[in-house]
Amino acid sequence: MKRIAALFLTLAMALSLIACSGNSDSGDNSSGNSGPAPSQSETLPDASSGDIQKIDSPSADLVIGTAGAGGTWYILGSAIANLVTKYTNINMTASSTNGTVENMRLTGAGRLDIGMTQPPADYDAVKGQDLFDGEAYENLRYLCGGHYSIGQIAVPADSDIKTIADLKGKRVAIGVPGSGVRHVVGNGLIQLGGVTLDDIQIISVNQDQGTEALQDGTADAAVYSGGILVSGLLNLSQSMDVRILSIPEDSIAGMEKTNPAMAAAMKYVTIPAGTYRGQTEDVLTAGFITAFTVNKDVSDDAVYSILEAIYQHSDELEEVSTSGAEYTLEEGLGKGCTITPHPGSVKWFADHGITLEDPLA
Repeated sequence: MKRIAALFLTLAMALSLIACSGNSDSGDNSSGNSGPAPSQSETLPDASSGDIQKIDSPSADLVIGTAGAGGTWYILGSAIANLVTKYTNINMTASSTNGTVENMRLTGAGRLDIGMTQPPADYDAVKGQDLFDGEAYENLRYLCGGHYSIGQIAVPADSDIKTIADLKGKRVAIGVPGSGVRHVVGNGLIQLGGVTLDDIQIISVNQDQGTEALQDGTADAAVYSGGILVSGLLNLSQSMDVRILSIPEDSIAGMEKTNPAMAAAMKYVTIPAGTYRGQTEDVLTAGFITAFTVNKDVSDDAVYSILEAIYQHSDELEEVSTSGAEYTLEEGLGKGCTITPHPGSVKWFADHGITLEDPLA
């Protein structure tokens, strides 16, 4: 049935593919609207071969929701679908969506089997709060973690904004409504500095438009999300002198008491001096995990097989994106669990020496 559904999904999202491309280096171009169903991506080459030893796995057709075509999420989500199809008996299709928020709604509604997200959006979806007020999706389960998107806040070098706390009352380009850039990365960074969304003047633009707003003076600061070297911030630093704001030391540890779901999805990241033109000192900031949620109705055996395929062949993910190097036990694979883990995930991680606790128990 899901093969048939996927064909209809293709037609439903044909126009949205154009609108979703390239606004965020993290690949998350979420709009916050449930919108139409996701579109089916093209099957990647070499998806199967008679010479490949398949992992002992059930036969199933599954769909994973990624984000806008061309972004990191779409690239890695498609690569994961390719791995699963190649090395298991599961046929997995990657679909372009509006990212974090839409993926939670579609996965919770059973229109996707797996959805990429940035915690704590999955926690909010399960609890029916914040952007999901009145629409709790209690059938969402944690599958695994993945790569980290690095959050960065830039201001003009001659600005009187020296710390994140100085952003109170200032105009901040912090992503569009419903996006992970605003509600996870931007919101998380300013909270680490003792600021809330209510304390700032929100400029609702994507990252490219945030760069333009800093350049023309219509914003005092802009939030970026992506790798350590974010293209939008790199371009900005070539046209004007900028300063990147550091988060306070031990701020993530402090957030563990005030917002544990957010803190569980973060790690400290140092941006080395010289990364951007004119940056003379190291900058301490935060990385935000990409997590994979799964509908609880996906079988335990299927979830176990998906994780085994990623684990055994993570080197193939690194070939399509440098962020793929984080899909290991040592890096991000077992991180960012803010909702009840799927039983298949619990078993797989236990077999690899990791105990997944249920944060909602």
